[in-house]
Amino acid sequence: MHCVYSADLAALISHHGPAMIKRQPEIPSHALTDYWSTSRSRFELWHQLLGRYREYEKSGNSDRLKRWWKEHSVVLEEVLVTEMLTRVVAAIACGLESESTSKEVSPVTQAVQTSHLEVRNRVQQVMLFGRGNSVHDVVRLNRLRQGVERWTDAMVGRMSSEHPAMMQYAIDPNRAAEYADEMRAYGEGAAKNTAAWLMNAAMHDVIRRRTSNLAALPKSNRQVAQSVMKLLRPELFDDTGVMKSLWLQRFELGNELTDQFMKTEQPHEKSEALPVGENAVQGERWYI
Repeated sequence: MHCVYSADLAALISHHGPAMIKRQPEIPSHALTDYWSTSRSRFELWHQLLGRYREYEKSGNSDRLKRWWKEHSVVLEEVLVTEMLTRVVAAIACGLESESTSKEVSPVTQAVQTSHLEVRNRVQQVMLFGRGNSVHDVVRLNRLRQGVERWTDAMVGRMSSEHPAMMQYAIDPNRAAEYADEMRAYGEGAAKNTAAWLMNAAMHDVIRRRTSNLAALPKSNRQVAQSVMKLLRPELFDDTGVMKSLWLQRFELGNELTDQFMKTEQPHEKSEALPVGENAVQGERWYI
């Protein structure tokens, strides 16, 4: 599994995050354990690869350093990109905790996010002070880092428009707050959904163009993504990635179809169109 699909999953979750939090899904304990174990396994593999680099650096073997960069620079890409999913999952857990009495999920997701941050810091050290790499490698990875940070703040920001506590998982809180304001301006309904899907598509395009074609740890990436879906109950989504209505969820569970259930799904409030020229920079951020 390529890391860009981890970013896509993060975008999908951040789009539906507020709705999922309102439904307050019960997180199975085995799913939480699976998320922890798969994440830890991937962290260990990353640390082993970075440790090997340090060994080559201490030995002064320039040939091995150059070979390492050629073979494993994609690992650095994956560390940077997959942090998007880690932060979004931690933010969702924070939102769930604020809406319910459950305090079991957030400590685990926070610990995973902290561990991921440690690996990311090691990657940035290699980018800045490492040997054996070319200027082109550093510039390319730095552009990827900048794009990842911007899109991470966009995802956290649009979720925090309804749950301000999530803002702690933004990289740049001020930038995330701007995205939160933009989401509020769209209101509810088609305009907000369209803006979210356009932003997701633009994010995919940017990340795909700034990463390699090959995946370094496809199996580990897939396992982490699968554990995330277990956490967030995949039955909430249809085959196209759209969140099912509460009415449809109840129907699938075999609950009695009554007028009371039909009334549960309230129509979205119509969103007011933004005047021409107002907040004109909104669309520009999608393609940075």
